[in-house]
Amino acid sequence: MMKRFLAALCLLTTAQAIAQEQPVAIAVDPEVSALIGQLGDSQYAIRQRAQDQLMKLGFSAFDALVEAQQHDDPEVAMQARYLVRRIRSGWTAENDPRPIREIMKNYEVQGDDERRAKIKQLGELPDDAGLKWLTRLARFEKSLELSKWAALEIMSRTPKDDDGWARRAEVVQAELAGSQRAAAQWLEVYLAAHTDPAGSLQRWSDLADAEQETLLKQPQDSDSQIVLALLKREVQMLDELGRADQIEPVVRQMIQVERGDSQSLGELIDWLAKRKSWTMIDLVAERFNASFEVDAVLMYMLAEARLAQGNPELAEQAAGRALAIHGDSQQEHVLLASRLGDRGLPRWADREWAEAIRLGPAGTQWDVMARKLLANSHHDQQQDAAAAKLIEDLLVAADKDPAIMQRVRAAQQQQFETSVDALRSDLYFYQACQAQQEGDVERQRTLLDQSLSQNRGNIEALIELYKITAGDAKRRAAIAAFSKEFIDLCRSRIDDDPENSTNYNQIAWLIANTEGDKEEAVELSKKSIELAKAHGDPPSRLGGLYDTLAHAHFAKGDIAAAIASQEEALRLDPHTRSIRRALDEFRAARDKAAAGK
Repeated sequence: MMKRFLAALCLLTTAQAIAQEQPVAIAVDPEVSALIGQLGDSQYAIRQRAQDQLMKLGFSAFDALVEAQQHDDPEVAMQARYLVRRIRSGWTAENDPRPIREIMKNYEVQGDDERRAKIKQLGELPDDAGLKWLTRLARFEKSLELSKWAALEIMSRTPKDDDGWARRAEVVQAELAGSQRAAAQWLEVYLAAHTDPAGSLQRWSDLADAEQETLLKQPQDSDSQIVLALLKREVQMLDELGRADQIEPVVRQMIQVERGDSQSLGELIDWLAKRKSWTMIDLVAERFNASFEVDAVLMYMLAEARLAQGNPELAEQAAGRALAIHGDSQQEHVLLASRLGDRGLPRWADREWAEAIRLGPAGTQWDVMARKLLANSHHDQQQDAAAAKLIEDLLVAADKDPAIMQRVRAAQQQQFETSVDALRSDLYFYQACQAQQEGDVERQRTLLDQSLSQNRGNIEALIELYKITAGDAKRRAAIAAFSKEFIDLCRSRIDDDPENSTNYNQIAWLIANTEGDKEEAVELSKKSIELAKAHGDPPSRLGGLYDTLAHAHFAKGDIAAAIASQEEALRLDPHTRSIRRALDEFRAARDKAAAGK
């Protein structure tokens, strides 16, 4: 522990020197300098030995080699450039942890977007496992912009305790070793601010201003989102110091830096709403009015902010303008609703699906998709009568009108069953759930049987039927056979497409809620989460996968792990009510077990 505190003290001293704008001397290793000089020796053996020795030194010789690329001796400069490329190609060693080696595999030959994704993966590793490599990237990544993203990735996650902060100080000190890169300075002042926020505030503000200047003069080395991240941290520091009167100028500076695209504006509106900065939201809406008027997602986010502000009238006005943006395009309303769901705006997603259904015609691909998704939303809110009616109305119309029936049968949608039988299965399932709410178990059982007779792949109906047949061994065995049949189908799909997270999740969900190897369910669920993260799935999707993991842990008897996973599911998808209900159930089980003990 003493070693860690000494490292932290050394780091703080360096940061204070930076804050006072005093140069921090970088020690030049005489051995490295001598070896670099030998790269231009007239004897091949000496040149080769120097090159081999420098390669072994790796990143510890990197800064000197970068400087040597401008050496007066062309041979030295050429060999230095070669060695810099070689060292960068080996970000990991054979004894590094396997997850690190997998993430960093082929890092140097990939494009900026792929490398940015890998930086995020390093940051997502638990217990700061990727810290050393993120710090290394902050110092050595050839792209100055990516080096800054690496530093921001470190700063985006807060250590759990003082030991975590001390470990960060130790690792950063070891990896940065006096580097004068912007990213290195940020990390040093960031860590110093943990122990001395007041003494570090001005320097942090100066660094943010300097980065804004870089964005203006060398835009290839920065990004508006980088500047915004620095300014957000300045606001956080001001909050912690209780200097609320100094925050507004920084927020106004953020609005000036804002680039105005949909994603960036949405993040800014969300951040301001959480801070209840209503005046600043007005300023954003005014400055980027043209963007809001053509982007329904942004307009709905503004409507959500107005609701949080306690102004339902303004919220309805904004929502009305958002609904009108896509006019009478059934397809656009459905696609927009899905985006709203991914952005955590289910209230407005329901409105867009309802509008798509209203527009018609009934039975199209988009009509069926809207009905299924809106029905699922109603089911999550335990409004199963409304869910059933959406499907029933379509089936009644299709039975009466051959043209509608033909459209339903012709509808082809990815990831959605659109056959008439599958729709009838959904109808019976929702009616069964309504019967359950009414306490009519016999009707519930009958409707679930009907649901499975229409679609044996309706796993939700299968699970509910399994739950209510606890005292009937014969029926349970038949249901378990159905479950095994579907699981075998999913396993064959995994063989055909091992990168698809859905099939792993479905197996885990079925096993967790019926019969099977609960340990396998946990492992398959973890695999589905790993794949979904690698594919960049939205938080709402990840929330559903963590929900499965929580149920698998619970079925296995690990209540603590179930609660932890369900809390993560709720963090990722706070709007799905079934996730919150399950968390309440797991916590109640924990409390009951504790009371029993």
